[in-house]
Amino acid sequence: MEIIDASDIKPVLENQLIVPLFILDSLMMPGDSMMMRVFEPRYKQMLDDVVIDSAPYGHVMTNLSIPQIKGWDAPFDVGTLVEIGDLEENGSNLLYSAIAGKRFRIISLITPELENIDFGGIFPSAHDLEIEYQDKNPNGKLYLRALIEILPKLKGTVEINKWDNLIALWESYIIQIADITGFDKDDPQFTMEFNDKIKLQNDENIWRLASMVIDTIDEQVTCLKSQNTKEVVSMIESNIQKKLGLIKFFQQSNE
Repeated sequence: MEIIDASDIKPVLENQLIVPLFILDSLMMPGDSMMMRVFEPRYKQMLDDVVIDSAPYGHVMTNLSIPQIKGWDAPFDVGTLVEIGDLEENGSNLLYSAIAGKRFRIISLITPELENIDFGGIFPSAHDLEIEYQDKNPNGKLYLRALIEILPKLKGTVEINKWDNLIALWESYIIQIADITGFDKDDPQFTMEFNDKIKLQNDENIWRLASMVIDTIDEQVTCLKSQNTKEVVSMIESNIQKKLGLIKFFQQSNE
């Protein structure tokens, strides 16, 4: 990823976008959703911008192995576009629901205008900070942005019997977890996991399973970069097998 200043932004090509980046300690798979709370001025400015423009932002994960940018953490080069919903104020915080969609790859990072400053938990307004750079660069932002390339949908499918075996393996894992935790298998939340919809092979279900079982950073990043269905399904299967192996070890050690 190259790093550029806001003044060096060039016209974007087809299938490219310039988006704000929300850098957190986790990734979101396509279809994931979560409630978010924003209190930092840079991200309040970001939310104002995406709401005004009816545009998404990019959800990315902190990559501690690369240098910071003006004192701010830099991200891995892959993420998901997020649409916001149910935005509301709660005191000095902004609350909203984040819904992840298309995957993307970062081409260039666009630096924020100001260095990271420790305000000791008492933040100035975004407007007060904007005044510090607006004369110099009125197009600058408090937050990190990126020129991104939208990644295409997964290519291909897996054989029907392989998909059916994957679903059976996943169901076995869920049942064993329920047995260990004492979760009521008649609970509607539990039975929802076994409805016929999840058994269909499609992108939605593939990413849903990936979100539930792939939990290491390296594998999540690899998964989001994947080009074909077989690669993601293989990672899902491998992770379920590992989890089943841990359950077996746990059970044997308690006999």
